[in-house]
Amino acid sequence: MKKVSLGLVAGLTLFLTVGCNNGANANTNNSPDNLFNENIASNGASANTAQNQETMVLGKLYFVNLKEGEQPVMTGLSLFGDRCGSIDFNHKPYAAEGIRSVFELDEWIEFHPETNATTGIKVMVFKHKADQNFYMKNALNDETPDYIQECELNKDPDADENAHWGSFYLHPEEVAPGYYDFVFTYNNKVFAIMLTKFYQLDELSVKSDSELEKLMAQGINQ
Repeated sequence: MKKVSLGLVAGLTLFLTVGCNNGANANTNNSPDNLFNENIASNGASANTAQNQETMVLGKLYFVNLKEGEQPVMTGLSLFGDRCGSIDFNHKPYAAEGIRSVFELDEWIEFHPETNATTGIKVMVFKHKADQNFYMKNALNDETPDYIQECELNKDPDADENAHWGSFYLHPEEVAPGYYDFVFTYNNKVFAIMLTKFYQLDELSVKSDSELEKLMAQGINQ
């Protein structure tokens, strides 16, 4: 009986040791040097990135280039459109996820960032890339592959507090419906990426708020 008990103890010890080693290896990907790991911004918003997920979520700010404990320059975002949804759908409060992220081509999109910065933030639009690391490895400009356009987000000191900081639309004769990445930079350094989806003209305007929310709840497999 003693031999059996000792065998069980030894087996259990070996199992726990292996389990701890596996846990240590799993945490390796969460080191600060991994730009696409899971960080928690000081506002409590999760900053998961697509590399460590099977699905990239629409309307979520994936923060990158953050040091441990560092808060991103833009902690939340609200986007307004002019073709789809009710006033409530288009005037969502500042958030780091659940941001309006489905639009029709030719729809004006207004940007309302939650930030202490007044200049230096820019949003660049690219056709969606499965390898999100591309945005970290390359200098981004109007000659970067799959570049669509960009918009500087600056606060006008003379404008109303609720005024947008910048706006644009994707022309239906120049781009096709599909997934697009909004890449946010501050002083030309990428700090966040958000997945969006654009539809044909009049494809969304007939839908209710609840139907639009269901579309936003969908993701894309990476």
